[in-house]
Amino acid sequence: MDSSLLAFSIYFDSEQSNSLSKAWQHFFSSQTLKIDSSSHNQERVFYVSIKTRHDQTPKKAQHILEQMAWVLLTQESYDCVVWPISESIEPNQPLNVLQLTEASAQKIFATNSISLSRSHDSQQLEQHALYFSHGLMRKGCSSDYSVPVSLSRRLKNSLTLEQKIFIKEKIDALRTLFSFPSLKHTAVSNSLAYAKSWPAEFIRPASQLNIDRQTEQRIPVLIACHWLELGGAEKFAIDLIQSLPKQHYAIYVTTDIASMNPWIKTIEDHVEAIFQLPAFLTCEHFAEFYDYLISSRQIQLMHIHHAAKAYESLYHIRRFHPDLKILDSLHIIELPPNEGGYVDASARDFEAFIDHHHVISHFLQNFLMQRWHVPEYKISRCYLNVDVDYFNPKNVEAGCFKKQHPLPENCLIIGFLGRFSDQKQPLEFIKLAECLIKRSQQQSLNQPLVFFMAGSGLLKDKIESTIASLADIPIYLFPEVDDARLFYKDCDLLMMPSKNEGLALVSYEAMAMETPIFMTHVGAQSELLDTEFLIDPTTKLSEGFSEAMWPFLIDTQKRIETGKKMRQYILKNHSHQQTFEQMHALYHQLLAKPGTSTDA
Repeated sequence: MDSSLLAFSIYFDSEQSNSLSKAWQHFFSSQTLKIDSSSHNQERVFYVSIKTRHDQTPKKAQHILEQMAWVLLTQESYDCVVWPISESIEPNQPLNVLQLTEASAQKIFATNSISLSRSHDSQQLEQHALYFSHGLMRKGCSSDYSVPVSLSRRLKNSLTLEQKIFIKEKIDALRTLFSFPSLKHTAVSNSLAYAKSWPAEFIRPASQLNIDRQTEQRIPVLIACHWLELGGAEKFAIDLIQSLPKQHYAIYVTTDIASMNPWIKTIEDHVEAIFQLPAFLTCEHFAEFYDYLISSRQIQLMHIHHAAKAYESLYHIRRFHPDLKILDSLHIIELPPNEGGYVDASARDFEAFIDHHHVISHFLQNFLMQRWHVPEYKISRCYLNVDVDYFNPKNVEAGCFKKQHPLPENCLIIGFLGRFSDQKQPLEFIKLAECLIKRSQQQSLNQPLVFFMAGSGLLKDKIESTIASLADIPIYLFPEVDDARLFYKDCDLLMMPSKNEGLALVSYEAMAMETPIFMTHVGAQSELLDTEFLIDPTTKLSEGFSEAMWPFLIDTQKRIETGKKMRQYILKNHSHQQTFEQMHALYHQLLAKPGTSTDA
């Protein structure tokens, strides 16, 4: 073992271990950290303890001791970390560690919980402990007690994730504006030059793993995401993970923004581990954990998907892992205040650390080459594309959304599907509805128009109040949909007035479902849609969309034929199978040993 690494061991008293049921003994023997039940000579020892009333064990929890150990390694002021087994303290908030009142701590510590501590004597450890906020086996607060939380946490809990991110961005901007560079004054007598030994500036824990060595037959890959919830970049990462052959790759996933991460369940059977970094680490220790994860799992490829902290950790990662292959996927050039977004920041700040870029359009490829002189051989273009078998109108029953409201017979439905955010400009859809209703009355359209909006986000209240003020405009609001196919199936046309896009996933999906879609001419939309379906974002949008969509509202045959042509175009050029083949080939290329063929 490298003597510079921080050594520690996990000790579990053999008497307590042997008293557990077979199920719990198997649970602990399956943990990724090795557990010692004999004598231990390490200077740093963490002690495992468990209190439980039943034999049922958590599923997919073989990494909990590893995460608990990292809490103690990075938070020296706490003596113990506790993970409740069946109780959840904050079930409706992202997983994290928190302090509790003494009374609440005693209730959890004394009942169903697993603890890891610095001392073998567990008396009063709960007073200096941190507690994971979600139970390992179920979410939901116990009916016999509630956990008091502070006013600041109650306010934080009342905010949506979008609101939290918005507020954090504003606070960070103010801190930058009003901060001044500080000069660190060091007395000469305390100078580094006079010291005979020097404490490390960061930790590098040694690997003490108990991992199935079958993974040695596969290539370990780290996929770094910012979260696992609704979004085009996230959907691409999820689909890629599910497509990678598990007999060839051992996949590890990290997230670096606090989130409920609802899409975890879609990939947990496809990966070796998912580490939600904000759940057990403060952000200043993310880079150290990335280094540890890469070392302990012998990661050969790191693939970054819009993960800001992963990018920032590259300085630290490259210090110890010069041969690691690093790939990033880039989706959109952002507008101010985040001018350029990840595409610009990746090339501007991290180009020296990145081996290859994956971009989703010619538009982004040109940006990197023209603005940052990134050589063409260092960029691979691979469209997001779509599952044409899943998004097939023949396999979807119509009427799911229509039947929720008493609609006029033979009505035409125009839809909006997306986040209720400033970027997507849903209020422009309402203006379009007004414009089209007025035009239909003037030109005596023989089919009534109805408007559907589905989504969620910060503008929801504004949308609801605006719709309420327009009593004569038939706009129906739906929550975020689980199956977008049902929405596309019930719509005759779609209108997406986005302020900015990369290459919108909704475009691929709607076209595959034979639902003509009209969008603002932003980002790389012209690589997918003809100009007659693109509206100049600098014009009055309601009038521009109305003019473009009107011929398709008055001509049923034109509308139907256009939908069929769109699907045929997708089938020929944008099947998701093409994406997977290209990405698998790119992985193969990056991981090929020098001097070997890169033919798949």
